[in-house]
Amino acid sequence: MTTKEKRILFSDVLSCPEAARAWGISEDKVKRYASEGKFSPSEARKTSKYWIITKQGMSRVFGPQGG
Repeated sequence: MTTKEKRILFSDVLSCPEAARAWGISEDKVKRYASEGKFSPSEARKTSKYWIITKQGMSRVFGPQGG
């Protein structure tokens, strides 16, 4: 791992439905923002047909959880 890389723990990553539910927004909105590149590559990634998103990315884009 280089000094610029950061370890991401599984506990810091959410599926798109989990992220939407935790932030009280629609899953479609999370998917749309991810598809439009509103998250950085280290915050959201599509694995085959599923988006996975970090909690940090959700907070940066949508504000504090539950906020």
